[in-house]
Formats: sequence, C-alpha cells, structure tokens
Amino acid sequence: MIKDAYPVPYAYWYAAALFINAGHGPEEVLTRLGIDDGVWDSTNRFYGMLHFANMSWVASALRRDGLPDPARNTDLYAHLCEGGGIHPPVQQPFALRPQLSAIRKVVEADPHIGPFAKTSWRAHYIAERAFPTLRYMHDGHRVLAGGMPLAGRTGKPIDGVDPVSFRQLGQRWFRDRDRVYAQGAIRQKPYWYVVRHADPATFRVLNERHAYDANAGYYITNKRFPTADPGTFEVIAYHYGRGQKPGLHHDESHWAKDGRKVYGYGVEVPDAHAPSFSSIGDEGKYFADRARIYWERDPIAGADRESFVCASEAGQYRAYDKDRPYWAGKPQSVTAEFDRWRAFFEAHSELTDTWWHRERDRRASGESEATEAAPTKSLGGPFFSDGKRVLVRPRRSHDGRWVTLDYLDHDSFRPIVDVFGVDKHGLRYFNPGLESFGTDPVKDSDPESFRALGDDWYRDDGQIYYMALDSHHPQLVCTAADPASFEVLGGVYGRDADALFVGGVRKRNIDDPGAVVALGGDYARIGDTILRNGKPVKNPGAIDIATARGLPGVRLLLDAKGNLLLGGRYRKPLPGFDAASFRFLNQSFAVDHDQVYALTEAALSICEDIDRATVESDGPMSVRDCNARFVADYDKVTRRPLAD
Repeated sequence: MIKDAYPVPYAYWYAAALFINAGHGPEEVLTRLGIDDGVWDSTNRFYGMLHFANMSWVASALRRDGLPDPARNTDLYAHLCEGGGIHPPVQQPFALRPQLSAIRKVVEADPHIGPFAKTSWRAHYIAERAFPTLRYMHDGHRVLAGGMPLAGRTGKPIDGVDPVSFRQLGQRWFRDRDRVYAQGAIRQKPYWYVVRHADPATFRVLNERHAYDANAGYYITNKRFPTADPGTFEVIAYHYGRGQKPGLHHDESHWAKDGRKVYGYGVEVPDAHAPSFSSIGDEGKYFADRARIYWERDPIAGADRESFVCASEAGQYRAYDKDRPYWAGKPQSVTAEFDRWRAFFEAHSELTDTWWHRERDRRASGESEATEAAPTKSLGGPFFSDGKRVLVRPRRSHDGRWVTLDYLDHDSFRPIVDVFGVDKHGLRYFNPGLESFGTDPVKDSDPESFRALGDDWYRDDGQIYYMALDSHHPQLVCTAADPASFEVLGGVYGRDADALFVGGVRKRNIDDPGAVVALGGDYARIGDTILRNGKPVKNPGAIDIATARGLPGVRLLLDAKGNLLLGGRYRKPLPGFDAASFRFLNQSFAVDHDQVYALTEAALSICEDIDRATVESDGPMSVRDCNARFVADYDKVTRRPLAD
C-alpha cells in the first residue's frame, strides 16, 4: 500500500509540484517523473497531507485508505527518501514532519534534481500559505500561485507585479519593490488585489487579516482605516475555550482597534470606546468596553456592564447579568429559561443574588403561580404586567400559560399595535411562537409615528416594515420602500412609486408594478399570469384566475370550483370540497361545511378520522375533537390521546 500511495521519492514529487506551480505543463513534468495523470491525481493528496504529518486528522484520513499513521513512522520516511538523493540529518526523537520540511527546503533552493536535473525550466520558490496550502512561485516573468498568475476577483491577471522583489510579509500579505498585495477569497476561491495607498516601506502585518503602515490600518477584504493615531492599530485577540485550537486566538482574529475606533470584520463598531474595548468570555463573540456589552459588533440593549458574565459552561453563547439570561447576545425570558439554567446555578453555590435565584424564590413563595394564573394588569394588545415584568401568552401551549419578556424595560414600556411597543431603548417587538427569544430594538425606527397598514404591513415616517404574524416563524423585515408613495396591495404584496415589494423584499424582475393585483396570501396576478411570492407560477393547471383567492398564512390558492395551487403545484379538487365555506383553523388544519382537512408539506388531504362537529384548534399545528388530538407533521397526521 505504501508503494502505491507514494510511488516516487518525496523530493522528486515535491520538485514536480514546484515546476507545475511555476506554470510548466503537467504533461511534460509528469513524463519526466515517470507517472501519468491518473497516478498523479490519485497520489498527490497523500504526499500533500504529509506537510501536516503530526496532525490527528491526517492520521485518520490515511487510516481510512489503509495507510499507517505517518507522524513517527521511520519505515515510511525511509521509503520516501529512497532514491531521492536528499538525506538531511535525522533529528531525535524522530518526527516525520520536520524531516520532510528539511527536504523541501533543499528542493526549494533548486528543484533541478533527479529527472529534472537537466531541464532549463525556471521555477523560483517564493513562499506559501500554510493551510490550505497555496504555493507562490515565479518563472522570472510572472508571480504564480497554484500554477496560475496572480489575478483579481474577475480573473484578470494583475499587471506590473515584479517577480524578483515579490515576497511574503505574512500569510496573506505580500509586497514587491513598489506595491503591497493581499489575497482574498470568494467561496474559497482565492484572488489577489493591490492594497490601495499602502506604503511598502512601513507596511507591517499583524495577523492574516490585519496590517498597518504609517498612515492607516488594513483589513483583508481591501478595507483601509485611516488613523489619526499612527502606530496604535492593533489586533484584538480573544480567548477560545473549545474546539481543536483552544487558547488565545490572535492570528485568526477579525477584530482590531486603534486609539479611537474599533473594527470588527472590517467594519467600524459605532461609538465603541476603543481604549477599553476587549473580548470577554471564551467564545470570541462577546465583547465589552467601559460602558457596554457587545455581541460581535452590536451593543446589547439593557445588558448590565458590571454584572454581565459569559457562561459557556451553561451552553454555547450563553451569558447572564443580574436581570436576565442571554443567548447569542439576545436577552431571554426568565420564566422560559429558568429550568435550563438550573444545573449551572446549583453547581455554583457561590452565586446568590442573580435573576435565577430571584425567580427561584418567587416560585417558592407562590408569587409565580399567582402571576401565571392572572397577571395583575393588561397593558393593551397582547401585553400584560405583573407590576415588575411584561408578559404575553405564548402561541405554543407547551411554553406555559405566560412568558415574561425580560428583554423589555417594564417601567418605560407601552404597547403600540399588535406585537409592537416602545420602551426607553426604542421600537420593540416579540416574535409569536418564539416569545422567549429576545429581539433587539429596531434600528432607525420612529416609534412615535409607527402604525399598522394592514395585511402584516407597518410603517413609520422613515421606513416600511413587514411581519407575517401568522406564519410559522415570523420575522420582521425592514424595507427600502418609499413611505410617502407606498400602498398595500394585499397579502404579502405592496408597492411604492418605483417597485413591487413581496414580504418586505423588493422584486426587481417586475417590469410594471402598477399592473400587479393581489389575490391574497402569497399570490397575485399580472394579467393572466399568477404570481407566488412575486414569481410566475409555471403550471397553474385549471385554476380560474377570475375566482382565485389566496389564503393568508398558508401556501394555498383556490378557485370557486375547488382547484388548488399548493405552493406552486396544481392540485385537482378534493371529493366533497366546498370552496365557499373553506377556512383554516390554524396553520395546518382547515374545515368546510362537512369535512376537516390537513395541510402537510406534501398535500392538502381530507381527515376522515376527525369529527367535524367538535373539531377545534389546539395550537398552531394541531386540533382536537371529542375523541382525540391530531398533530400535523411534515408529511402525515398523527393521532394522539386527548391527555397527551
């Protein structure tokens, strides 16, 4: 197996790789090496993995191919050296990776060895990016990476690169005598660019994503940050406590700052206090400055700086302060999260006065049970108060009778309309069905002018909003529509003077937005063409467009004769279907005068086992009758006992 996987000496394989990386034709190179394309393709990855011979993933990958762990394999090393003519001193204790590195250094100095000794090919090794391996060579005229000239995002080679002075400054940063270059990537495909306005003489690399010169800081996506404080640009490292590389992460960090500003992923963090800004916790996601807590670039509204604690021990991205728990930077409901955090707080007896302990004491005193039975005050709409917290009834029955919205400031909160309200942080809302998961204040909103337009559309004086409240997973969408000219057409459709908007998203493929007529729900028409979510339905079947109506909250269109579109698929009328009386009880079940129906991913079907006279909704995806409870799943309906 070893001879099949490694058919030529390691030094010769590496020399061949260098010549190919320098732009020489593989056919001619492999002919001299004495193997064909098939052998090269099948064995090249085995040789390449030996760059990382001490890594566990290499041993696992080779083991799957029936090959031994290479890390300290002296027999493998002897085979790789046999006939190669390069024998560096063997260091003890033996390790394959540094031994092969020593061979590569000899070959890099002059790859004209063995079968390539008499060639006149030019192949000058410059450098390489370690992982994934990307080797830089020049042939006296061009700099190449992976065998191709350096090229920009469009694939056009970069002109004017000086191969003789070209050198690597850091993993993805380079320079020649006149310019600085960097390597980006789009969907893992590398490209290169000239770093604008960079000074090669003072350019210094901080990590694989950040660098600076005398005038500015730089980020690897071709972002430049002019700084008023030259020399203060630095990487913000973060501690990472899990995964393959626990410890302080500096080289991988996307975060940097100078004396006045903070940058994350190449974007300035507004109003952050740079001198005090640093990572907290051990997941590289939470940050803090002297006044605020951040989830990546976004400040967490209402988070208490002094008491905030990252608690990855309790689960990924979990944290808490004196008032509430957090997940991924989002405040969570105390009532919903109490049991999830029980093990953590019971394991830390040194913690006493936290939100969890107050909720425990509240429950022990019976106050929680009384509150759950009847909050003391209605605030209006779906919002209630127990005097200290804002509460709502959850959509899903298994979430309890009430959920506290601990991400809202109780004392300053007032409802506006539907699920929207305002507190001292701005426009607030909750997601029906996900009430316990906190939401951020809506950016650039004007709570004072916020109002409903109908059919799940909203507006204030600056923006148009859409939120399908009855959908499985409601999400607020802030649109770029012009509020002055915007009108709701019906269902998911609206338009302003220039464009059609569907579910809050602008549709650019509609030539005449003024010709669109909403049919309800996801559906509309332009002339005789039916649209679903703004796209033409390819096969509307026998649908009578004159009587067709879409149903809100479900992906269904029907006409007066019972012809159906389920999503974009045509379905013939069901036996006994009465279109005039057909209506939905919830997201998954519907009735007409005589029958009960279930809407699953695959079809709308008749439910003969459900009693029409006594059926009633029992949550968003279930119903009950006098005999049983029925739950709609992906492609079926499950019958369960009433007590379930």
